[in-house]
Amino acid sequence: MNNYKGLLVLKLVVFDLDGTLVTAEIDFLAMRRAIRDLFVNQGFPAELLPMNSTQDLLRSAFAYAHDQGMAIIEISRLRDQAYELAMKEEWKGARKAKVVPGTLETLEELQRRHVEVAVLTNDNSQVADYLLVKFGLLKYVSLVISRDEAPHMKPATDGLEMILQHFKTTPEESIFIGDSTIDMLTASKLGMKCIGRISKVRTAEELLAEGALAVFPTLTDLIPYLDKRNLIPPP
Repeated sequence: MNNYKGLLVLKLVVFDLDGTLVTAEIDFLAMRRAIRDLFVNQGFPAELLPMNSTQDLLRSAFAYAHDQGMAIIEISRLRDQAYELAMKEEWKGARKAKVVPGTLETLEELQRRHVEVAVLTNDNSQVADYLLVKFGLLKYVSLVISRDEAPHMKPATDGLEMILQHFKTTPEESIFIGDSTIDMLTASKLGMKCIGRISKVRTAEELLAEGALAVFPTLTDLIPYLDKRNLIPPP
């Protein structure tokens, strides 16, 4: 039985989508500005709305709304409007996206080796499905969990837990591949190992600092890396 850095032979590989399987073309700064303006125009203090990540911005906005005693129906309305603004930028990015080199070959090989593949993304489900169909990836993916299916987005572990439960597998038999420190953090919370895909989102150094076992500029090197460490069934 293999035990490389606590990993057993893999039954499941979980991929992020934007920046991992397809290129990251979403203008996150424009997305955050639009969402922050939405809340500021409703009287929320701008200084309480961080711009470092969309997740932190939304978390802070809704915490403030609850603290101020805002009605649940009003919070729900603002949440829907914020997600509509996010989806607008996601669609812009999706139309510009390209498949990351090595993606198709890697997914084909994992399928041939009988390793399950899932996608965990903070994208809207419509955008995620569009990208997977556009590039012919959906036939290799057994389960897709977007922000619509998971109670909370990454770095919350809800979606990852749903995937593990679906496949009846453990973190030790699974690995997460992503391009952001949020991906690395999500995996580490469950004790799951992760590998970084270097994109415009984070540098190799940042991904390694957050616990990535290795980092690659494309997915071409993923199967050889796993094979060398006997982490997937042999061909």
